Amino acid sequence: MISTFIKKNFFTLLLVPYAVGTIGILLPVTRDFFLGLTPIMLIFSFLLVLVEEGKWTKFNSLSLLFIFIGGFFVEYVGVNYGYLFGDYEYGSTLGPKWEGVPFTIAMNWAMLCIASRSLVNLVTHHKLVSAILAAAVVTAYDYLLEPVAIKFSWWWWDGGTIPIFNYICWFGFSLLFQLCFRKVPVTAGRSFWMIFVHAIFYWILLLM
Repeated sequence: MISTFIKKNFFTLLLVPYAVGTIGILLPVTRDFFLGLTPIMLIFSFLLVLVEEGKWTKFNSLSLLFIFIGGFFVEYVGVNYGYLFGDYEYGSTLGPKWEGVPFTIAMNWAMLCIASRSLVNLVTHHKLVSAILAAAVVTAYDYLLEPVAIKFSWWWWDGGTIPIFNYICWFGFSLLFQLCFRKVPVTAGRSFWMIFVHAIFYWILLLM
């Protein structure tokens, strides 16, 4: 089965595409091509995490769908009205958009919800504590991602300054989503490695 293959080769499937993508972006001759693959890599990362967890009952799937819709909604309000996160706009690199919000961003909210819980579960399974710690992990992830996203025009801020309110919103909504997601079992498995691989990938791109 495909799921068995993915679980067996999780680290290879995780590391190789990002290693190749990093090299491709570092080389000027292939940079535009590999940057164009950004939405595909986000979808791939999301699916990899889903298969790794592998416990998608009806309740779990609906909970994840809630995070997807919730993530899209808060981004919609932020992009179109500026009430959340700040005044910002998405570029075209992240794939198809509706009302200015790429669908891959909502997917990323869901993926980060799972991966951060997987990491925090190595330390504690206390519902509230794990939700707070996972929200902090996601906020730290965004802090690292922001300068890279601006550099490659994934999104940008009016005035060029990232507001503190952005990070407050990230933490607040991440905490809310974690609390809503608390009854979904997430293993202290390998999904959290997605965060570390992304962090290394962003760090390298930032140093270009």
